[in-house]
Amino acid sequence: MTGRRYPPNRRLAWERLQRGWSYEEVAERIRVGMSHAGETDTGLNANTVRRWETGERWPDPRYRKHLVTIFDKPASQLGLLTPDELAMCPRADTLHEFRRLWDMLTGDENEAGWDRAAVLRALFGASMLPLVAPLLSLDPHAARADTKTIDPDAYTDIVRCQRALYWTSPARPLYEAAYAHTQLGTELVRAASGTSRTTLAAALAESALLTARLAFFDLNQPAIAQRCYDVALAGTREAGDHALAAAVLGHMAFIPAFSHDSSAARPLVDAALQHTWHGVSPAVRSWLHCVASEVEARAGAGAASRHQIDLAVTAIEANPTPPEWLDFYNAGRLHSFAGYAALAADDHPEATRRLTEALAGLTTTAAKQRSVILADLASAHSDDGEHAADYLNQAMDALHNDWYGTGLDRVREIRPILGDSRQGRQLDERIAALAASRAALPGS
Repeated sequence: MTGRRYPPNRRLAWERLQRGWSYEEVAERIRVGMSHAGETDTGLNANTVRRWETGERWPDPRYRKHLVTIFDKPASQLGLLTPDELAMCPRADTLHEFRRLWDMLTGDENEAGWDRAAVLRALFGASMLPLVAPLLSLDPHAARADTKTIDPDAYTDIVRCQRALYWTSPARPLYEAAYAHTQLGTELVRAASGTSRTTLAAALAESALLTARLAFFDLNQPAIAQRCYDVALAGTREAGDHALAAAVLGHMAFIPAFSHDSSAARPLVDAALQHTWHGVSPAVRSWLHCVASEVEARAGAGAASRHQIDLAVTAIEANPTPPEWLDFYNAGRLHSFAGYAALAADDHPEATRRLTEALAGLTTTAAKQRSVILADLASAHSDDGEHAADYLNQAMDALHNDWYGTGLDRVREIRPILGDSRQGRQLDERIAALAASRAALPGS
């Protein structure tokens, strides 16, 4: 007998795990909040928090208000409202969602200094208007009345096919298809229940993750990707899928990492690793250590970056069976991360060795990574202008065959090593020509 009186509060547990907090940390944060409010310490402890999550107890109102504060989430998203209370919640609308996206791009949090005109072009001119449509919570009461039942396996099959197309299809059309499928998934999950809801939620998480990856890595739209990652994370919570939650949080860490904001990226990786203690394949943990390695490398912490690679190697040596959706990571990709870590540590011979192995191990379905690896090889030969220029030109050839926004960014990042040389000017011409041809494509 567990003494359970209420349904397990998966939402509260998920929010705690996303932040990498223990039961005791949650209890301590509530105690601090109560102290600041002049409230009496009632003996709250870690076991009480655990019992809230398992359904053995329901948080008293005096605790609920502090939970809302420390998690910075409404009570409905923390599983703190009864069905009757949920029925009274107003449904969010398109304008509200647009305002959140607009604030993200142009408000105080816009540290990158986005130009407002550029933002509008990204949202409207670049065929991204559907993104201002509401990607709402997955609460069943928000379901549309005209939503029809669907076989969860049929929805999942389409996600699987779109994921396979990622490696060989043009990014823009696939993004639009994946986004539409994600929108459909939110409606289906809201209307579903029982095992169908769980299956659909997991598939929705995969769909939103794919959409976000396309937006970030291929189309250079980090703010759009962030919104899609939010939906993916909500899907993992509904599905109770810790492996997918870890993958989503790990991908979210790339956004601040690419902006060299390691202080924002590290907590996301830590939260992702918390999920791996719940029966998650070691392959996922290995990939997360590689993500952590790139975070540290971009922060200039070479030793810390290489330590994370050592942890990644240890994890993957368990030779586990990875989840089906983990098609963006294997031993070859580990070599690529390791090469980048060696570059951060100024160990160019090791970087060359690792990156050469990564290049040799590329499969036809991972061709997008070729441009990134070649650019990194150019960086490893920064003291040899001819070799560096050759690798960068090979990277440009790869981009012509297999477009990858992150690959072009990497070429631009490495370009300064050529200085004001003939090779550098020729590369500038190639970069400009490729960027112009991409801009001329329909929907670009």
